Amino acid sequence: MAQLDKVSVAVLLSKLDQGIVIVDENNRVNYINKTAASLFNVPLVTDGALTLVEVVRDYEFMLLLQRCKSAGEDQESLIKIQPGDKILNVTVTPVIPARIFIFIISDLTEKRRLETIHRDFISNISHELRTPIASIKAISETLQEGAISDQTNSEKFIRLIESEADRLIQMVDELGELMHLENRESYFERGVSDIRQLIDQSVNRLQAQANRRGLLLKAQFDNYLPPVIIDKNRIEQVLINLIYNAIKFTGPGGKIVVKAAKEANNILVSVTDTGCGIARDELPRVFERFYKVDKSRAGEGTGLGLSISRHIINAHGGRIWAASEERKGSTFYFTLPLRHDR
Repeated sequence: MAQLDKVSVAVLLSKLDQGIVIVDENNRVNYINKTAASLFNVPLVTDGALTLVEVVRDYEFMLLLQRCKSAGEDQESLIKIQPGDKILNVTVTPVIPARIFIFIISDLTEKRRLETIHRDFISNISHELRTPIASIKAISETLQEGAISDQTNSEKFIRLIESEADRLIQMVDELGELMHLENRESYFERGVSDIRQLIDQSVNRLQAQANRRGLLLKAQFDNYLPPVIIDKNRIEQVLINLIYNAIKFTGPGGKIVVKAAKEANNILVSVTDTGCGIARDELPRVFERFYKVDKSRAGEGTGLGLSISRHIINAHGGRIWAASEERKGSTFYFTLPLRHDR
């Protein structure tokens, strides 16, 4: 019966989502479950062949164990380990009669990451809303102080209020769309589409803006591109976002080229510009909500377009990414699978 109990306990511990490490009074590991072994990238240990230091490779675990031995009671601490900057909640409990110590380890890395994203999201919303609201308030006060009687200036101020209100409406609409996309609540109306026609359509829509900025905007295609099964309105939204960003960050005399080609079982679409480029350390963050590479242009756009584009492409089973070199330009890529299985 004792042996059966021991086996049952081992089976139970092996299935826990929390890591379990049991060490003896000599700091040798007598047991480690699968979760802990995976966490520390070590083999399963049940015979004391390894010490605690050899398993966890972090001195903070030893300090926690020493405090537990001295106090004779539970000790708890948050410990960050390498590689990966994992954040662990670690509790060590003494089992006095058996002279063993049980580590219970919870990986809080993802929870903390989500908490940071949520905190940044609230902070960014507050910041983005504050600017147009403050502008509307300032303009309203100026009008109340007498500017309304000046017809020329009052009309200009009213247009500014309208512009800021439109910006707020755009932000609210895009926030709603982003939340639906993130929660997989958006409806996609898929059908057979010609990607060349869609790119031409998107380029034509923004051609006037490119001309005003003195830019060359053109499309290039392979001789043959098979049709794709997509929500054409959503993919056009992605194309407009990418081309608009290229226009915004490319100086007069620059060039923007939108390409599409068949690559294996995908259509690869790219938008290349000769603009200011993106710093290497900022490049991984460009698809984050509200992230803006050029802080001096904080008033242009909502900072949600690339995040929305990423969700749209992911929902189509494709990938979206960027490559860039500062002062030389950027290329944004996305793929659309030819065989749709979602």
